[in-house]
Amino acid sequence: MNYLRIIVAICYCLPFSQVHAQKEGNIWHFGQGAALDFNTGTAVISSPSAMFTFEGSASISDANGNLLFYSNGGGRDPLLSGQSSGKIWNRNHQVMYDMGNTEGGGFSSAQSAVIVPKPGANGQYYLFTMEELEFDVGGSVPGQPLGRGLSYFEVDMSLNAGLGGVSSYSGKVYAPSYEGLCAIRHANGSDYWILVHQSSGLGLAVFPLNVSGLGDPEFYAVPTGSSGVIKGSPDGQWVSDLTSNNGQLLFSFDPATGMLGSPLLLNTPARFSEFSPNGKRIFLQSANNEMVYYDLTASDINASKMSIGNIPSSGSTNAQMQLAPDGEIYFIQHSFPEQTVFLSSIVCPNANPFFNLRKIAFPYVDENFFFGLPNFDNALFRQEGDPILPIHLGPDQTLCGQDTIQLDAGFSNASYQWSNGAQTQTLAVSTPGIYAVTVSANGCGTGLDSIEITQVDLQANAGTDLDICAGESLSLDGMGQGMIQWMPDSLVSDPTIADPDFIGNASAHLILTVTQAGCTEQDTIFITVLDNPVASVFPADTTIVAGESVQLSGAGSGSFAWTPENGLSCVDCPNPLASPEDSTTYVLTVTNAAGCTDTVQVQVRVTPPDCQPEVPNAFTPNGDGANDLFEPIGETIESFVLTVFNRWGQTVFHGNTPWDGRQNGFDAPSDVYVFQLMIRLCDTVIPVTNQVTLLR
Repeated sequence: MNYLRIIVAICYCLPFSQVHAQKEGNIWHFGQGAALDFNTGTAVISSPSAMFTFEGSASISDANGNLLFYSNGGGRDPLLSGQSSGKIWNRNHQVMYDMGNTEGGGFSSAQSAVIVPKPGANGQYYLFTMEELEFDVGGSVPGQPLGRGLSYFEVDMSLNAGLGGVSSYSGKVYAPSYEGLCAIRHANGSDYWILVHQSSGLGLAVFPLNVSGLGDPEFYAVPTGSSGVIKGSPDGQWVSDLTSNNGQLLFSFDPATGMLGSPLLLNTPARFSEFSPNGKRIFLQSANNEMVYYDLTASDINASKMSIGNIPSSGSTNAQMQLAPDGEIYFIQHSFPEQTVFLSSIVCPNANPFFNLRKIAFPYVDENFFFGLPNFDNALFRQEGDPILPIHLGPDQTLCGQDTIQLDAGFSNASYQWSNGAQTQTLAVSTPGIYAVTVSANGCGTGLDSIEITQVDLQANAGTDLDICAGESLSLDGMGQGMIQWMPDSLVSDPTIADPDFIGNASAHLILTVTQAGCTEQDTIFITVLDNPVASVFPADTTIVAGESVQLSGAGSGSFAWTPENGLSCVDCPNPLASPEDSTTYVLTVTNAAGCTDTVQVQVRVTPPDCQPEVPNAFTPNGDGANDLFEPIGETIESFVLTVFNRWGQTVFHGNTPWDGRQNGFDAPSDVYVFQLMIRLCDTVIPVTNQVTLLR
């Protein structure tokens, strides 16, 4: 058990009691399938997400940090505009509600949506949506010549077996209005204020939201005009808004009455803003990519301006900012050359802020990018003090073989002390053990975490490449500690053991994969199946008389070997003379250059001289008692079968007795006849085919 990690967890939780009491903003869905989960105390990429939006989005969780639903806020006809239609997705990332092309706002609105609980109704929510400036992309919607402005949906989480559903929709409750949408919690802790841009573009409209629903707005003029993102401080005391000339306006705000004070024009031309967790600072991203902040407790706010530094922007565009549950302010760094949207953050915004640049990366999806972060009621993220640095080395990991794991303390511009003495932000680990790091940031406290690294030595070894001859069997000699799998599995007798038989009939690559504890190692072996020679011998099985010889003729590509040796004139030549004393079966083995062989055999039967029958070539069946019958002659003849044919191939005689020269009871004419004899003598059968002349 990692006791160091338990101590860290205890220390980590103490200053967060206020933060973790409100986890409704702990899961973010935004951009092109992007999602973050803050339930561990730091931002962790979460998947999957069905989100598709260019800028605005909103998501909401329950008090325990469990996702409820999320939305891109609206959209247009995909065929006409190239946008997605507006959608609400449930916690299973299924479409809870499709806004189609005529409801909601626009996903290119900077603040297309925001979600707040419905006052006085547990398990019910308002999803407010806001129109985009490009509302007429692809053509305006009939009946909506100036877009949909502020609209809202009511979502009841008791519907659809707890997955939630839309119970009502109210469209164009205030129109036209574009881009800006902000929810600020009422001082009573249950009601809300909804802020949007006036239809004239020359001020803000503030709507009360309570148990009676959405009330009528109060209007506050801004002579310089207002546009873009509207932000409320976590304590509800301040509102920021972008003027039409890219100046940043700051208003005091009374969360009990909804009244806005007179605007103060901050002396930094800015594009995006966000408040610190304690609401005492406002951070501005200037037009030249400098990040500055102002002290809202100062008597002269403009004079309190401080700079964190410039945000590197080579080949990139910096975009929206959003306060997060971990007490950091996140902002987008969009890199076209790298085809990646990076999330960077401002760490320690309440005390001594510094950058943690390119903290999280989201590669483009099908060349699609995004510029927005989800919109929240910032009261969810209120913190009076900066937290202990949320150092998170991640879950315990396993080293696979000789791999290296790169550990990252997660913060730049800080000091580091690793348990092995290293003092760098990152640490390359190639040996098992427990690694701990302490990170100190000037003016922003200290954080520490540890991680246990174990190692798995798989040692996958498929063996050395092998050659086999076609038709031979081969047992593989693989090695590996873990679950074994040979591929292709059809070429081995059992793909799950280390030493299966190779059963392929052609040359092949085999891959041995060994898996254990999430680690995988592979090794390959090549089996070469070599061609065999083709051996033959002539003549086929034959019979000779003892003392005689027969010429054997072997054929094949390679060297020759005859066995047994007895009776052969040579044993390594193709054509030996065979003179066996007894009947012998000779085996010819032909071996090619690859060492592959083929064999063929021939039997040479040997008969003694007195076992050779005599067969006359003529006889005279005239009844004189001399040479009247045709039959084989020999003392050792046991039996025979005789068949006689005339010159037309007709059978004249067939039997196991001598032929008396008659056919069907009549004398056969004098002529030359063909005969076939199968003679059994000396325990063998000898075939004889020849001609015999019948003389009368």
